Amino acid sequence: MQKIEVFKIITDEAQLDIPAYIDKPEYVRNKTAGYSLLALGWVMWMWLFLPLLTLLFWWFEGNLVYEQLIVAEMPKKPLNLFHLMGLITIFILCLFLWASYNWYRFRNNEKRLFPTHVESSNLAQSFSVSISDIEHLQQAKNITLHYSEEGDLRAYDLNDPLKTLTSRSMHVDVAAQNHLDNSQNA
Repeated sequence: MQKIEVFKIITDEAQLDIPAYIDKPEYVRNKTAGYSLLALGWVMWMWLFLPLLTLLFWWFEGNLVYEQLIVAEMPKKPLNLFHLMGLITIFILCLFLWASYNWYRFRNNEKRLFPTHVESSNLAQSFSVSISDIEHLQQAKNITLHYSEEGDLRAYDLNDPLKTLTSRSMHVDVAAQNHLDNSQNA
């Protein structure tokens, strides 16, 4: 296992230089002005710059096609343009045939498999928690899982549970609970 000190990873959030308005958007003042400027920027981008960019590309391509087909020296064979059109048509037909073949072959063949139902007891055993803890976690709207360095679930927080009577945050230490369960079974 690699040590955290080698990589100089900061584990204490208080030491991080994170502005308060990232975690708490209510600190941001004058949201209306910010959203208005954002909307104005998108409107300018969609109504002004994209059409101008499209016109520029059309003008460039139009000049290129004009120079290649009309101004340039006529090809020695007048059918060169028709050969090119024929090759493009054959290529398009090949793509349509390939798409039709794939549609015919796979039209009733569903390859996506739906996940199987997992019992609460299997889920509790997988996470090393009790079945009641799994039921609390399933009913919660927002949960925070805390893992150990080995990847084992150590604790969880129920933030704003949906179906519980209290609306306060609840912290459960899974490691201590497992220790109590093991001592009772012994």
